[in-house]
Amino acid sequence: MNAAVREEDLLNFLRDRGGEASLEEVSKGLGIPKYGPSSAYAVLRTLMVKGIVDRKGEKWVLVVGREGAVEKAEAAESSIPPTTEVPSGETKPTIEQVVDVVVRSLKEAMRESRAPPDEWRLATKPMETEIEAKKEALSSHVLRPDAAPEAKKPLLGLQTGTFLDNLFFTADGKPLNGIPICGQFAITGLPGAGKSILVEEIAIRVAASGRKVLFVTAEDTWKSPTPRFDLQSRMKQKADALGLSWEMIRENLFVLDTVLYPELREWNTFAETYRYVVEREGIELVIIDSVTVLEAYRGALKYRVMELARYNQLHGVTGLFVNQRSAETWDSYDMAGGIGLAHNLDGTIIIDYGRVYWLDQQTDLNLKRGEFVRIARVLDCRLCNFERRRIRIDITPDGFIRPVKVETQD
Repeated sequence: MNAAVREEDLLNFLRDRGGEASLEEVSKGLGIPKYGPSSAYAVLRTLMVKGIVDRKGEKWVLVVGREGAVEKAEAAESSIPPTTEVPSGETKPTIEQVVDVVVRSLKEAMRESRAPPDEWRLATKPMETEIEAKKEALSSHVLRPDAAPEAKKPLLGLQTGTFLDNLFFTADGKPLNGIPICGQFAITGLPGAGKSILVEEIAIRVAASGRKVLFVTAEDTWKSPTPRFDLQSRMKQKADALGLSWEMIRENLFVLDTVLYPELREWNTFAETYRYVVEREGIELVIIDSVTVLEAYRGALKYRVMELARYNQLHGVTGLFVNQRSAETWDSYDMAGGIGLAHNLDGTIIIDYGRVYWLDQQTDLNLKRGEFVRIARVLDCRLCNFERRRIRIDITPDGFIRPVKVETQD
């Protein structure tokens, strides 16, 4: 299939889908690779240069009339001077003639393409527009504080049934007995530190208490037909060890398995399914283990976590985002997605391990420099007061994270 036909087919595909589609959808729908020569991306870029399509987020959108898109593509193609065919018996064109044809073709293409936006103009234009003309529309975006009775809202905690409930406090220093309700928290640390073990216990404890929980797994399949001791089996074993009702857990726990269903790793599909479950079932707690399921390309992670966190805040959902430590430095903000990801959330909880080095670590943990230890620590929380000391933890033989009692020195 030649380039012109590919463009026509692609435009027809976009038109059939309401004028927009993602790169993944174009690639699968037309049966062509996403990247490379004659790929979906290459054809889309060509159409964008011609002013026929534009990119909005992950979608490629028709920006001319749908009926005229194909005609404009054909007109753009016909406006480029064709290369001159050399009849048999005549001399081949010289290099100068070939260069001349290429230059004229480029001039025509540049004449058809849109000028790049003036970023400075785009930045300053809103600061120069007439305000009075838009006064009514603009005023609707400005909020004012409520009267005192309406503004007063108590700080509530969502009980996880774990030691995390003891790490958050009210303004007057009283235990919150849970993590701040509707808070969005990163749980970060090295692989093997116990993050997944902790959130699995939280999931079954909260579900057994009657609250709706959504658990997103990207590290292990929920249910395997093989002899593998899968995630469901491990949770059932934990529930039995804790004396929790499996029937209550079955009623209140919902799972998105991105290992079994890889299509959930495509952001649009994941986001739509996520919203469907949350709104249909009235989910109160979401646990994502881990956020790498949201990362399709470098730099996407923090923006997608930010969108989920915003959505959760507006819908009354508490969120726990399991993340991996990305550097050798432990007991710190270093995580996949960078510190920008932590700024998008309400707080960071560290579940990590390493060797004691700094004096404050030695003081908190009552250990000597160089000793190995597992720790839990609330690094920050914008919603309420919290325990600032590091807490020694360990993984018990039956697979739970538990605080270690520290013997104080005289």
